[in-house]
Amino acid sequence: MLIRASLLSAPALQELHFEADGGLVVEGGFISDAGAFGAVASRHPGLAVEDLRPFWILPGLVDLHAHLPQYEAVAADGLELLPWLERHIFPAEARFADLAHASATARSYLQDALSLGTTTAVLYTTIHADATDAIFREAEACGIRAVIGKTMMDRNAPEALLEDTATSLRTSEELCRTWHGRDGGRLQYAFTPRFAPSCSRELMTGAGRLARDYGAFIQTHLAENLQELAWVHRLFPEADHYADVYRRADLLGARTLLGHGIHLLPPERTLLRELGCSLVHCPSSNAFLQSGTMPLSAWLEEGLSVGLGTDVGAGPSLSMFREMGEACTASKLRRASQQVQTARLGRVAGITDEQKHQIAEALDLEPQPTLDAAGAFYLATRGGARALGLGDRLGALEAGFEADFLVVDVRLSDPFGRISPNPAQALSRLVYRSDPRLVQQAYVRGRRCFHRD
Repeated sequence: MLIRASLLSAPALQELHFEADGGLVVEGGFISDAGAFGAVASRHPGLAVEDLRPFWILPGLVDLHAHLPQYEAVAADGLELLPWLERHIFPAEARFADLAHASATARSYLQDALSLGTTTAVLYTTIHADATDAIFREAEACGIRAVIGKTMMDRNAPEALLEDTATSLRTSEELCRTWHGRDGGRLQYAFTPRFAPSCSRELMTGAGRLARDYGAFIQTHLAENLQELAWVHRLFPEADHYADVYRRADLLGARTLLGHGIHLLPPERTLLRELGCSLVHCPSSNAFLQSGTMPLSAWLEEGLSVGLGTDVGAGPSLSMFREMGEACTASKLRRASQQVQTARLGRVAGITDEQKHQIAEALDLEPQPTLDAAGAFYLATRGGARALGLGDRLGALEAGFEADFLVVDVRLSDPFGRISPNPAQALSRLVYRSDPRLVQQAYVRGRRCFHRD
């Protein structure tokens, strides 16, 4: 198949690659050639051409952190993390004891995610093994690429969502053995201790051991909320910091995905960087639950691996385009706040310039660069793929990469229905003015998994 369309990708954080008249050859689930249409067509004279102009082709989007069972509780506003879990989320997750409900919710969620451009989804389920198996089956059927894990909790949770430690480890291992690596690696497993407060040391240590044994992923939450941080300190007084709780359980490594990571100490960041862990920035959720604003630019400058996640249901949308825009906006608001606070500090009388400098340093008031649309697009494509260890296979429109891509109508994000000749400007509108009808087709490994009628 030779597709003719404009091609847009972000092979690096501050780099866009654009072909106004591009050609993409898809064979056997892989991209075998890509570039200017004339050159590609001359190398493949026998291939029929599918002309999709004026549509654009983008790499498929990677959502690194989402709670599928929370979809029915999406946008339940007004609370911070811990009370929000108690009032809205735990009841929704308890309903996944009903297998028919779990399957129907998964079917809707996955199709909606594909329709909005997500071709790779990293998902939390609930403690229910049968429901998790059903979610895997729905993902297998619809064609999405997914990393899925049964949530593990053996303390500090409602009775309906508590499980015996040994049972949690056994059922998680059985699911991993069944699903990890299915369909040539399209489906993979993530051992999923929810977060330190809801997991015993034995449970976390066992999850880490099993993940290593099977070469599976680990996903959990880290430093999302200040009340959570205080709770972790009370529960684990022997730990140097929150990340150290996970280090002591051998949960940290190159296949570890840590949701949020807003309130990280310098030693934590050093530890995560040295062990190759990846943080998942969920800006919509961070604002929705009043958790804080990740210093994204600083984390990237320090060399941390970061991707993006919708975190549904605290994030109110499945759209990674919207999440890209929220990430850019959050970085701008953080910088503006730093500048305002610095100006106010400068007007304080009775303290020396040195003291002002110390206060500014303690309050992290040094303005950081802001994230632009190209950077956010990278984090949602190649950056997310790299967090999964798949940066040499996903997230770009290059020969040898797996054929996960989107066909989008960029005119829908333009106020006059036009296409900007400037690809950076067109991308900015995709990010800040994303339309739910934007994605016309979504492909995973060359299989069309979504087509808009």
